[in-house]
Amino acid sequence: MIASTSAIVLNKKNYSDSSLICDLFSIDYGKVTIIAKGAKSIKNPLGALLQPLNHIECVYYYKSSRNIQTLKEASIIDKYYDIENNYKKMHYGLTVVDIINQINYMEYPSNIIFRLTRKVLQSIDNIENKYIDVIFIFFLLQCLIYLGYCPSVEKCVQCNNNLENAQFDFSIGQLTCKNCCESKLFIDNESLLIIQFLMKTHITQIIEKFDFDLNKCKQIHNFIYKFILFHIPDINKSKALRGLYNVQ
Repeated sequence: MIASTSAIVLNKKNYSDSSLICDLFSIDYGKVTIIAKGAKSIKNPLGALLQPLNHIECVYYYKSSRNIQTLKEASIIDKYYDIENNYKKMHYGLTVVDIINQINYMEYPSNIIFRLTRKVLQSIDNIENKYIDVIFIFFLLQCLIYLGYCPSVEKCVQCNNNLENAQFDFSIGQLTCKNCCESKLFIDNESLLIIQFLMKTHITQIIEKFDFDLNKCKQIHNFIYKFILFHIPDINKSKALRGLYNVQ
């Protein structure tokens, strides 16, 4: 059977002297592993096409009995040139696709996550460096919402009072008011408002409407990383995410 789909390249690994094995996140079939025979040859254009982050159209031979499918041909749809030439953008872009690689199962398609990934990479490619953290936090929050682990940022999960400031309760993995928990991980009111804003605002409107202190992103990062590890511990397999947060 021949399958054709649009896909984002998540990673690539050398195989033998001439081939590449790549994980792709496709819109039609979810995560797929393919082998591109001869792709390392200088004369073969597949080597350039199968770079992580590239959005490609690909055709491959599919057999249900195989874990690795054989690539027939591919062409480029979108390439993120500014990400390629900017270290910070490249670091965040690779972290995005590494997270996608960890949270998605083989051959389990998700239109929502595919569109989110593509929009986030496009946004990182186009925006100023100072806003990259904002878009990355948006990405993490939207993944959490999709996976069913939405953080409670308006009401205390213990007493249901409105949250003005919050503490992260490590025993339940949620935010509470200071009366219900004493914690070293504190989230102030503006950080809560930023999280609420990013949970409700479309990605195309974030930069235009963002009117908060960008320095609050550090506090939000600290919270959201602890939140993710509590609810999705397997995501710690992402070396790129651990590297972003300087975790060994």
